[in-house]
Amino acid sequence: MERSVMGRDGVIEKLGLGPEVLLQETPRLIYARLTGFGQTGKYAKSAGHDINNFALSGVLSKLGRKDENPYASVNLLADFAGGGVMCAMGIVIALYECTKSGKGQIIDASMVEGAAYLSSFLWKSQNLGLWNRPQGENLLDSGAPFYETYKTSDGKFIAVGAIEPQFYEQLIKEMLSVIDCLADVGSKEKKVNEEESANAVKAREADYGLG
Repeated sequence: MERSVMGRDGVIEKLGLGPEVLLQETPRLIYARLTGFGQTGKYAKSAGHDINNFALSGVLSKLGRKDENPYASVNLLADFAGGGVMCAMGIVIALYECTKSGKGQIIDASMVEGAAYLSSFLWKSQNLGLWNRPQGENLLDSGAPFYETYKTSDGKFIAVGAIEPQFYEQLIKEMLSVIDCLADVGSKEKKVNEEESANAVKAREADYGLG
């Protein structure tokens, strides 16, 4: 039966129960180590939280609206995704390898490296026009009015994601129908707002190559 061992950074090793020792006793053992900054490097022994790990990965600089500070993503991206999920994936792969070779593995998972790996799409897609603009001006980071959150009249919020042409067309139709309803009130000011809104939509449409 394969087993996995996990513990806080360096604690198990100090007890004389490091991977080299345990694997001698149980060659099929899977030994997983999950740290914030990895086993080596200047920050290896440093304490930190999700926001610190995520910042060092470089991805925090991609989160935030235009002309605002980058914002933390709760603790999902480094702690859970870059750390926990990547470590669990390593354990699963090691279990599969063990069924083939009968050998155990040492899994060293770093939250910084895991977050950077999961976010490689951001860097790889810069030349595709998705992330080549400054923070808050890109397609998926609040830079597009058709991929954004808006406050509603009841004080709640609605999320709009209308990237594909058919969904974008539906969004425009819904927006124009609302503008028509406002114009029906008979207010000249409302009519002006209708024209301004339509012009703004057309401008955005042209900016993002959808018109």
